[in-house]
Amino acid sequence: MDIQSSIVVNNPSKWLSPVLLKKLKEKGRLEYVGSFSRAEKKIMRTRRPIRPSKWAERHRIVTLSKLEGPWRNEVTPYLAGIMDAMALPYVRTVIICAANQVGKSECVHNFVGWCIDRSPGPVQYNYPDRPTAAENCKDRILPMIESSQRLRSYLTGYEDDKSSLRIKLLHMPIYLGWAGSPARMANRPIKVMIFDETDLYPDQPSKRETDPISQGEKRTITYQHDHKIIKISKPTLESAPISKALLGIPGKVPPEAQVVFDYWVKCPGCHKHHLMTFDQIKWDKEVNDEEKEVHPDPERMEALGLAWYECAICKAQWDDNQRNKAVRGGQWRTRQRDEGEKVEGGIEMFKYLEKERPRKIGVQVPSWISSFMSLSKVAAAFLRGRKDPAKLQDFINAHKAEAYRPKIRARKEDDILALRDDRDRGVVPSEPLVGLTAVADTQDDGFWYEIRAWGPWPDLESWQVREGFVPSVHSKDFRALEQVLFSDVYRDMDGAEYPVQLVFIDTGGHRTGEVYDWCRKHNPRVMGIRGHNRMALAWRWDKPGEKHRKKGRDIRLYGLNVNHYKDMLVNRLQISPIDPGAWHLHKDTTIDWARQMCSEVRNDEKGIWEVIESRDNHAWDISGYHMAMADIYLKHLGLDSGGKDGKKAGGRGSIKVARSKFMS
Repeated sequence: MDIQSSIVVNNPSKWLSPVLLKKLKEKGRLEYVGSFSRAEKKIMRTRRPIRPSKWAERHRIVTLSKLEGPWRNEVTPYLAGIMDAMALPYVRTVIICAANQVGKSECVHNFVGWCIDRSPGPVQYNYPDRPTAAENCKDRILPMIESSQRLRSYLTGYEDDKSSLRIKLLHMPIYLGWAGSPARMANRPIKVMIFDETDLYPDQPSKRETDPISQGEKRTITYQHDHKIIKISKPTLESAPISKALLGIPGKVPPEAQVVFDYWVKCPGCHKHHLMTFDQIKWDKEVNDEEKEVHPDPERMEALGLAWYECAICKAQWDDNQRNKAVRGGQWRTRQRDEGEKVEGGIEMFKYLEKERPRKIGVQVPSWISSFMSLSKVAAAFLRGRKDPAKLQDFINAHKAEAYRPKIRARKEDDILALRDDRDRGVVPSEPLVGLTAVADTQDDGFWYEIRAWGPWPDLESWQVREGFVPSVHSKDFRALEQVLFSDVYRDMDGAEYPVQLVFIDTGGHRTGEVYDWCRKHNPRVMGIRGHNRMALAWRWDKPGEKHRKKGRDIRLYGLNVNHYKDMLVNRLQISPIDPGAWHLHKDTTIDWARQMCSEVRNDEKGIWEVIESRDNHAWDISGYHMAMADIYLKHLGLDSGGKDGKKAGGRGSIKVARSKFMS
């Protein structure tokens, strides 16, 4: 700046450098040229807006994936629209009801990465349980930040700021929570609240708290004008959180989503958009030995790739590559609704959003629009479900991304008794078996029990061998039960003997300490079980309470989701006795046992099984525990038949081998 003659500089030599003082005397003026630091430029720079989908392609590096490297929208093009809709200022809640392995979690990670860089604020991920939260932080969230040059610049550099339950960045925190811990939901304001796999959450982890989703939503009140709530899950039942939020329960609960979007693909042949549905996945029938047309075997369908997709408009047939091309040209559109003679819907997503500006939106993502899922694999899953109700539910949930509505007809005693065959009580069927198991339901005055024989995986056909009630004189008296399980001999029609190789016994409510001691006495043959009405998982490891623990004498104790296994049991009871996977009874099964098998009804609104007033339900409970035993010890191991010789039981495929492998 110019130095005017009227300005008096007092003692300039005391605060100006000699060089500047000399220039001031020579030129009568003083010029200073400076520049902003990198940090100052970063703060003051106005960056151009960028959509999350474009941001992901520039800055996201995919790890822990088959396709590691820079993110490419063309791999999962249907996710781009979801990410971009999340960032719209008026959208507050996004509900993603999606099939398995379609990239729904990666979509949310991309949005969080965009928020870190472009719209910072506290983020919280919520998972069904603590191990899942810690694993996702370690395997997905931290690697996402560390692998991106842009996101890595926000790390503080301190290792203590990267724990398994919190990531502290220079300008914002990321928290990890889980549904069973109210404390992780409380006492902190959150801008972006993410609920992952909501259908695995327990409804109410604490009597003093509301459900975990309601708790989490309250944490966003501070950011009332710019918060985001994201709910993602594979659907399960109609009454479960994700389906209830997306579509509600007809006639009972209105949907949370104001609008639902479906993905329309663009046919490579006719170049027209249409909604891709399972009904258009086709395959040829085959001729069997009896010269009848039948569906292909699911394994053959999947291995040979026998399915294709037929365009609903021009009837062109697509293979997987053409399907991928059709998806790349697709777009999200509003769900069509029939309003009398007028059909509404089919409006492109962003045209609708700009016009209507809804606060809560939902999307549904089936598996067959994903390039990671072949059309033949989808068809094979459907064919497996034609014979197995449990696999039918898996197809509806994991491929169609729809809620399963179980067709549970009222069970009648005659229906149960119709499962009887011509064997006497105590006789083992003359079938290839993996062995015998037993379940005991503990009462104050004795034990209800059932012994069952199991066929090989995958059908796991099951036959009742013996059932009933044995008394006990006092709380430590297990003699009658031991006689039935371990001393009495069970043979098939050929005289081969079978021992009971694995026992589950109920530890809850009656004589708990004594039951634990009995489990220790017969470990590892006997395992303790504890039923739960509200569990995120089908089963889990449990530990005895502090009162009943004994140093160096721990037992195997399982926590079981009783509602899950009773749902499976209902499906099993509907299989005809002549079909694989049936649930057989012997010819002497009593009317009382059949009545107990009809003692509970399912409350679909609550998602639990409830006892009909004044009925005993021991047989029903025991049968559900048997389903859990098959799930834990037989299904996941994929065992083959262990043969008939009871003395050699424990060979390849036996329950004894299953037990030793699983426990190791």
